[in-house]
Amino acid sequence: MIGTYAMASNSIYSMIKKAVMFSVLSGLTACAIGPDYERPDMNLPNAYRSGQDALGEKTQAIESIKQDWWTYFKDEQLDELMRLAQKDNADIQIAMARLAQAEAIAKQAGAALYPTLNLGAGAVRASSGSVATTSGVSVLANTSQAALSTSYEIDVWGRVRRNIESATSLMTASAYDKSSVQLTVSALVANTYLRLRSLDAQIIVIQDSVKTRGDSLRIAQAKLDGGLVSPIDVNQATAAQASTQALLSEQVRLRAVVQNQLGVLTGKLDLVIPALDLRSLPIPPMPPAGLPSTLLENRPDVNRAEQELRAANARIGVAMANMLPTFSLTGLFGAQSVEFSSFLTGQSAVWSAGLGLVQPIFAGGLLQGRLDYARAQQKEILGSYVKVVRGAYSEVSDALVSVNQSYQTETYLTTQVEASSKAQQLALMRYEAGYVDFLNVLESQRSANEAKLAFIVNRANRLQASVDLFKALGGGWVKSQ
Repeated sequence: MIGTYAMASNSIYSMIKKAVMFSVLSGLTACAIGPDYERPDMNLPNAYRSGQDALGEKTQAIESIKQDWWTYFKDEQLDELMRLAQKDNADIQIAMARLAQAEAIAKQAGAALYPTLNLGAGAVRASSGSVATTSGVSVLANTSQAALSTSYEIDVWGRVRRNIESATSLMTASAYDKSSVQLTVSALVANTYLRLRSLDAQIIVIQDSVKTRGDSLRIAQAKLDGGLVSPIDVNQATAAQASTQALLSEQVRLRAVVQNQLGVLTGKLDLVIPALDLRSLPIPPMPPAGLPSTLLENRPDVNRAEQELRAANARIGVAMANMLPTFSLTGLFGAQSVEFSSFLTGQSAVWSAGLGLVQPIFAGGLLQGRLDYARAQQKEILGSYVKVVRGAYSEVSDALVSVNQSYQTETYLTTQVEASSKAQQLALMRYEAGYVDFLNVLESQRSANEAKLAFIVNRANRLQASVDLFKALGGGWVKSQ
């Protein structure tokens, strides 16, 4: 009996040894089935056309931009809003939670590389009635058992590795998604803040226009009192001033709305921002000419789309491996006894070891359908990646064009503001002296007011185009990349 037990032990030990060696060798030499990822060739132009030569000497071009690009506006209020947004913005908090979920899923996928080990224990007291035994005597028995069991899938075809590759890529994509949300929120805060400052500047211009129209009303009233003009001039001056006051009221309302929007973005709903003229903010630096299009690799949304494509590519390998045999190792070691006094002694030891194989034979097209789905999904995500990259390139180009053209527009508007302001002054002086009628005054005031407002709107567009460029380039640029 002892010899038989020893032979069985040696046989099982030999089987375990061979199975372990097979597992190790297959893990070292086997290639993961399925296509390896290769980045698609997008055939983009080598460099962007920055149009820097047309931006003039006052616009600084620098080789690299730091990640906190909003500090180039040199506005402490904007810096504080960015700090609040990165801390309390709801979209960023959602993105961080999604990243934590993706990390947990990747951890679950990685666990398949290791064997599972479970401990089971129990004690049973059972009785058999007298009619259930051959002796006609009831039997009362106690059984105690405890065992460690293990199982391990030998990753011959790389199914586990491809699954880990997919989960890891999705985790990385989620990290890029968080960065993309942070960049989007930063750009949204900056553009909203610039809109607020634009409204501040417009309010200053309109307040000045109200004052100017009030001066013309007093002059018209004085001339009416002197019998020099008809009541028409006074009524026209009164209507013009009321119209400007109504416009001022609307701009004040819009400013309050924009301030509330900043409160939502930063998580500070009782936010109060003092007024500041937009025209006091500096123009941020621009990139040098010949900026390489490879800077798109800095964009977190492009990187996220590529990681999603990598994950979809790996899922094809998983689907292919599911159609091939699965090899697994199982084992158990423990103790079992009907007498507790004999429990955990040498005579109570029980163990087993096994090598299993499962080959799918027929599944009604289920496995092929999963493979077809994985391939179709990879093509869909490839299309999404191409769309994201092309859209990103277009965003950079559009931002560069907007920066360039808004500068050109500003040069013309500066001339318009200077000329219309002089015309307004002259028209009022000539009306007071009796050389022109009041319509000339009204027209000159309207032209001057519109020119000043157009200048402010264009300056805001220019600054916001700079923000859009920072965002389009993934938060900045480094020419050497």
